[in-house]
Amino acid sequence: MKHALLIIITSYLCSCDSGVEWKDSPYEVIWIDTGGNRTLNHKISENTSIGRVEAEVIAVGSNEKYVVVKQKPIDGSPISYFYIDREKDDKYLNWDEITQGPFSEARFLRLKAELGLPVFSKEF
Repeated sequence: MKHALLIIITSYLCSCDSGVEWKDSPYEVIWIDTGGNRTLNHKISENTSIGRVEAEVIAVGSNEKYVVVKQKPIDGSPISYFYIDREKDDKYLNWDEITQGPFSEARFLRLKAELGLPVFSKEF
């Protein structure tokens, strides 16, 4: 009986749930364990991706040139905005080498007008 209980507890502790809520290859918004920790990632292979914007992503959008993200940091900091220039991104770069931001809403709106950043097409 002890061994059966140990196996059940171990299986429970090791199980994880995850999902993809938005995708525009190679980018995707994913969550692991709960829907409240969405991140933007750059997918490298079927089971591997590199983080681009940490939790919690609350809106995302894209066009041929850019990906935009609205983030509500889990530490309670103010809402932040980010963008990624698709042409400059590479799977070998770290998030801080490619992701532009965080920006305030006012600064982001100026950049949106200057660069032609896309609208947020998906909100969570």
